[in-house]
Amino acid sequence: MAKIVEKIYRYLPYPFKFILLNIKGYQNSKKRYTKAFYEYLEEYNTLWAADTATIQKYQSKKLAMVLYEAYLYSDWYSAIMKKLKIKEDEIQKDPFLILAKMPILTKSERKQNADSIVNTKRKLAGVGYTSGTSGSPTINYLDLESINRSFALWRRFHNTIGIGLKVKQVRFSGRLMVRPETKKPPFWMYNRSERQLLMSTYHLTDANLPEYAKKLNTFKPVLLDGYPSAIYVISKFINENNIKLVFNPKAIAVTAETLYDYQRTEIERAFNCHVYNQYASSEGSPFITECTKGNLHLNLDSGVFEFINNAGKPAKPNEIAQLVVTSFTNLKTPLIRYNIEDTVLLATEDKVCSCGCQMPMIEKLTGREDDMLWTKEKGYVGRMDTAYKSLKGIVKGQIIQKAENTVLVNLITNHEFDTGIEKELLQNLKDRLGEKVDYTINKVDKIPLGANGKFVAVKRKFRIDFNN
Repeated sequence: MAKIVEKIYRYLPYPFKFILLNIKGYQNSKKRYTKAFYEYLEEYNTLWAADTATIQKYQSKKLAMVLYEAYLYSDWYSAIMKKLKIKEDEIQKDPFLILAKMPILTKSERKQNADSIVNTKRKLAGVGYTSGTSGSPTINYLDLESINRSFALWRRFHNTIGIGLKVKQVRFSGRLMVRPETKKPPFWMYNRSERQLLMSTYHLTDANLPEYAKKLNTFKPVLLDGYPSAIYVISKFINENNIKLVFNPKAIAVTAETLYDYQRTEIERAFNCHVYNQYASSEGSPFITECTKGNLHLNLDSGVFEFINNAGKPAKPNEIAQLVVTSFTNLKTPLIRYNIEDTVLLATEDKVCSCGCQMPMIEKLTGREDDMLWTKEKGYVGRMDTAYKSLKGIVKGQIIQKAENTVLVNLITNHEFDTGIEKELLQNLKDRLGEKVDYTINKVDKIPLGANGKFVAVKRKFRIDFNN
């Protein structure tokens, strides 16, 4: 039904789009802002400032609940636990010990067995889909508590960076607000229930960017959030054209893509406010959020995090690690020891943040595991944006590693790009990935967006066999 509505919406005239979107926005608002939502929000606000012992006690209680419900009401997990001879009373006694016995759930298993993984006790309140980076979205069944808790955690993040409920905000996401072939504004839609201007990420062309900047100046948002690649494009346009903004947002919160250092610098220069990074997923992954001191905290009240290196062992400090997660926010479709195939850089040492939150920290959000490049010479390589640093003439770049020794670089360039800069870029790539790689630099007019309107800056198109 949702897909049919989306198809109808796509071809409606703009005024009818506005009506349909605002009906949906009102329905979502009524579903989200319930009495339970405000209770969860208060609970999470309290936990953000709680001591370590309180957080650990809460996490243990929630884990026991997730495992217990999975044992009783999920065909998939019940079969696994019974095969492992796990008993009900053992779950309540030591849930972390039981968790350690559970096998890791893979992406393919999650996709292929959604109906048997589902928790039959919980009443269905909604159905969602992942963005489907592989071209095939994964279905996600939701109950009302999962929706309310996820939304409350997201609002808790806003609260920690000084953003109140229902402030004027602009969102950049992969939703098709207007038809892709639209040539004239508006390239946005206003959601009255949330005081939210939804701006299209599919129309950010040189011809249209002045209209985006003009609309931002008239709307004057307190918060901008969404894809960093889209906000970066607008920021770069504002900076290069010395456009004066007549408003000063309180914060910019980015999500869904890897935030690169050059993007943060450009965005903060344009809008004169801090960019806050965050991590979550439409599948219900536990949250990682940036605090006012610039540190990334694991939100332990949203789930359990495990960190696995490329050898399948527990990762060490300062290592890039895959996230294996157990979610407290997707109770209808339980995720227990789920390899979500996203990666982080672990901190070099445990430390306490001066923001007051005692939840542990990581160093960086590095992206999906297959967004990390790998060569025999250099191993895993992340943060490839540094290869472009200080190089003029590069408007946008995309690095695709087709095989272990084959790398394609798609570049959108301007008049400042020349053979000298191309040589510098090639050397930068060799410094990071090694000399024994065949590099192809391909100048293009356009780099298509990936699934759900996201810009894919780095992509590895092969699996790594570490046994060779």
